[in-house]
Amino acid sequence: MKLEPQLNFVQISDVHLRPNAGRSGWWLSERPEYLLQLAVEKVCALGGVDFVVFTGDLFDQAEAAALDQFVAIAGALPCPYHVVVGNHDVVGKPWPGRLTKQTFAERLALPEKLYYSVPVKPGYRLIVLDTVPVLFPHAQGCLPAEQMEWLRWQLLVHRDEQVIVALHHPPVAPAYFRDFRLNPLDGSQFAELMAAAPNVVAVLSGHLHVPRRWSYRKRPYFSAPSLGGPPNAFRHFQLELTARSARLRYDWIPVVPESKRRPLWYPLTVGSRRDRRGRYRLQLPLLTQRRLARRLNAAS
Repeated sequence: MKLEPQLNFVQISDVHLRPNAGRSGWWLSERPEYLLQLAVEKVCALGGVDFVVFTGDLFDQAEAAALDQFVAIAGALPCPYHVVVGNHDVVGKPWPGRLTKQTFAERLALPEKLYYSVPVKPGYRLIVLDTVPVLFPHAQGCLPAEQMEWLRWQLLVHRDEQVIVALHHPPVAPAYFRDFRLNPLDGSQFAELMAAAPNVVAVLSGHLHVPRRWSYRKRPYFSAPSLGGPPNAFRHFQLELTARSARLRYDWIPVVPESKRRPLWYPLTVGSRRDRRGRYRLQLPLLTQRRLARRLNAAS
């Protein structure tokens, strides 16, 4: 398989689209559809983006009309996009005008189980997970045993590809986010699985509305800023591979001028500079480095 030396991708999260104008909560912006349009324009301006992944909470109250907004706006992206389900995107039981997991999957042409694996460029793969509880979508996520086993198999089958894993609820987070992450048992099992998989280069999540970067056993975890509320930003990643090293550069891109996005609590939403931008040198095992060297040499 030919391996490209670079992967350029974008993460957009927590847009909270709604068909009616106005703010549904003090932590959200009044015109999320306009913010999404601005984000699409900025992605187009970046140039060379291989794919965009939306890590959940596309909609504010699982409204089917908001999905129509999303499809119309995201259709202008210059590259493929992939969608992760969030707890605000679906309701547990059928409800007129609202999306269930089944209708969410049908309308967006996603697999019925809402977790899937897709190649995004020769040598690279995106694995999307569903961490939303079925009967009662809420703030704390879960990762059922069936899905965990599927993930384990995917990592084994695609061990020669570099993998990005995307989910809505962060699996690794400090204690003050304990109610807004995977439940502890699922989170610890997931983190150990990631640590044991040498081809995982990043784990992306949303849900927290703030940019954060963590590391667990030499695996980087990134939580995205919210687009639909302050700080009104998204993440941009560039993965660079050479025969001797692998580096992941990350940045955040605000979509509105700073003077228009500063409520009093704005500083709480931006994280530290290290959370927002920097680079992460991936610690690849020797065997993986040798495989990369052979494939990169073959590609050149």
